[in-house]
Amino acid sequence: MDINFIELIGHCLGFISTGLFFYSYQRSKKRKLLIIQTVATALSCVQYLLIGAFSGFALNAVCIIRNFVYYFRDKKQRIDWTSPIILSLCMAVASIFSWEGMHSLLITLGLVLNTMCMGMFGARNFRKTILASSSLILIYNIFAGSYSGIVSESISLISVIIGIIRFKKSTKPVKTEQIQPT
Repeated sequence: MDINFIELIGHCLGFISTGLFFYSYQRSKKRKLLIIQTVATALSCVQYLLIGAFSGFALNAVCIIRNFVYYFRDKKQRIDWTSPIILSLCMAVASIFSWEGMHSLLITLGLVLNTMCMGMFGARNFRKTILASSSLILIYNIFAGSYSGIVSESISLISVIIGIIRFKKSTKPVKTEQIQPT
């Protein structure tokens, strides 16, 4: 396992992004989550480039654009299928041009799922979709040799579960009066 200096820098950036992703999932508001995730995604993008994982680099570059689009989108806007579809198509094109093998499909599917759900759900439901997308990206990171990516997605899965539990709405049953027989 011979890691050169450039790859070492990439892995270090990846671990910094891991901390930011963990922190982002603990935010209750989608806009705050997006700001922190954009910085973390930019670091991941550079990390993938430095370790030679070109699908990860290309798709995360599209994710930076995606985060800006979703951040500036009107909060009162109804579900907009246009943005998620266009961004997903951009990811598909980026995946084709950065193809590394069948494992490139994993990160593509994970990030397309993430993009579609991010565009249509609030922060609470978005966290739930990360369970599926992070699992796919975790497997990609194993193939790509991204140690920080493996740790990041593992921590993301744990962090998302914590966030889901933490922000879970109360589901206490409503008490109803029972009628007593006379």
